[in-house]
Amino acid sequence: MFDRAPKRLDQADMVYAAVQALYVEGYTPAQIEDALIRQAPTDLDLLAECYQLLFGVDDRQETIADRAA
Repeated sequence: MFDRAPKRLDQADMVYAAVQALYVEGYTPAQIEDALIRQAPTDLDLLAECYQLLFGVDDRQETIADRAA
């Protein structure tokens, strides 16, 4: 039926960059989630990990891309 799979936000570096950019623009976490989900199916576990890295209580400075390497 479909020639290709639908686009999906499931690459760690891409989701992290999008979350970070939207946050810098003044979006709240709820608005960020809504914006990403409206664009394409989004890996919610990955989104939660991004939130933990950006808004978590620890002081880690690493990005998801650094952890994947």
